[in-house]
Amino acid sequence: MVTDGSRRVQFSETEHSNSPVSEPRNRVVQVRHFGGPDGLQVVDVPMPKAGPGEVRVRVLASGLEYTDTLIRRHLYPQTAARRPPFVMGYDLVGEIDQLGDGVSGFQIGDRVADMTVVGSNAAYCTLKARDLTRVPTGVDAAAAAALILSWTTAYQLLHRAARVRRGKRVLVHGAAGAVGQALIVLGRMAGLELWGAARGRHAPLIRALGATPID
Repeated sequence: MVTDGSRRVQFSETEHSNSPVSEPRNRVVQVRHFGGPDGLQVVDVPMPKAGPGEVRVRVLASGLEYTDTLIRRHLYPQTAARRPPFVMGYDLVGEIDQLGDGVSGFQIGDRVADMTVVGSNAAYCTLKARDLTRVPTGVDAAAAAALILSWTTAYQLLHRAARVRRGKRVLVHGAAGAVGQALIVLGRMAGLELWGAARGRHAPLIRALGATPID
């Protein structure tokens, strides 16, 4: 399933009902050529198998990010060397359905999250077990997938780039956006004094998150 918060597209590993019985296939969203949305195509490909140190997951939710549009247009440095066709999808939440050799600490049925950069807009995909984060039972898969990129970005800004310390004062621009909200919440956890810059109508949200709104 792919979700952007308002739309969901369900991918099924089964063939259409009027198709002959065949081996299970994996439905994916591929970039066929760089450029506009016309370069995207939903296709069926062979089912992946988990290799050593990998798991295969049934994708429950996969984010649709602004970064994906940059990848599609060949403007994202991290994927500059890639050439079509390849599968889109920056992050996912899935349920493990196959374990590769040497995998420990996980079992079939576990829900996990990963930041894949590409490859998650699929019904199934394989992931390196060492890169996975567990998703607590009861957390909505789509809601969890929507947090992966924005909250990881916010954490990196605070703790790897700014190296914040308790008691510091921080101004968050775009505080009502996904990364902005994450910055406020994580900033409060880090003991920061926070101001949030956004349009006036977002002031109640910013205040509720724990920052002083600035219009």
